[in-house]
Amino acid sequence: MKKSVVFACGVYLLPLFLFLSFPSLGKTGADSSAYRSVLNLAYGKAPEERNLLDIFLPNQVNANTKMLVFIHGGYWTKGSKNQLPKPLIQLLAGKKGYAVASINYRLVKEDQNRYPVQIDDIQQALRFLNSKADSLGYKKGEFGLLGASAGAYLALMYAYTADPKKEIKTVIDIVGPTDFTDPMVRGKNAEADKTITNFLGVADPNAPLAKESSPLLRVNASSAVPTIIFHGENDEVVHVQQAKNLYAKLSQLGVKTQLELYPNETHEMRKSLFSVFLKMGIWLDQVYPSGLKN
Repeated sequence: MKKSVVFACGVYLLPLFLFLSFPSLGKTGADSSAYRSVLNLAYGKAPEERNLLDIFLPNQVNANTKMLVFIHGGYWTKGSKNQLPKPLIQLLAGKKGYAVASINYRLVKEDQNRYPVQIDDIQQALRFLNSKADSLGYKKGEFGLLGASAGAYLALMYAYTADPKKEIKTVIDIVGPTDFTDPMVRGKNAEADKTITNFLGVADPNAPLAKESSPLLRVNASSAVPTIIFHGENDEVVHVQQAKNLYAKLSQLGVKTQLELYPNETHEMRKSLFSVFLKMGIWLDQVYPSGLKN
């Protein structure tokens, strides 16, 4: 696959085929019969189906069932909730007993819908999910956020800056950008710089908006949540130092965090998804157990 095709998430999209190439997820003993789907629910009024979400519920849903929310990638200009792959739904909802939601959000298009409208959409989606908790049977007021690249950035940004009620209990960050002022993803990476400029509408990496929109520069002791970070050391899109800097900042703040680096891996993380999903599951068991009753 050519690079021009796979570059798409956070500042580019973690390719869907990478998730689908993880066959061992289909051997966990979970399949679509282990969960049920509630699809295409409207949580807002944005056009072009950008305010729709899907919910996947384990068959053993109960009042303690925790909710995980997947936020897709795609340059902030493309992608959809359908990027949540079925094997991951099977693992999280079918086997581990989480309620899982996958959301659309408004995309940057023709100079419209730039940051921070995506943060507003996430907030609205979470409110909607809370409103459905009683009728669908899962626990309200608590969420884990999961995203890859563009989606990971949005998960981090929402958790660290837009959650005064402390509803976000953990973030799973897969190759997400964390600092829009960093020259390693701005002047030294023309494609990434162009993508960020389009997202923010501001070209200057030293502009106040670049700092305001950077999770690394906004997180503090009162806003941080437990965060696991996955990153390839040869990531050609989001420099690995972005992950290292976030890990160092969270560690300094005394927040539970874990950094999983993969030598020789690029932004695609093609060879390491078994490890990513395995460690993701262990992390969730530790910091945000599903509520599944064995």
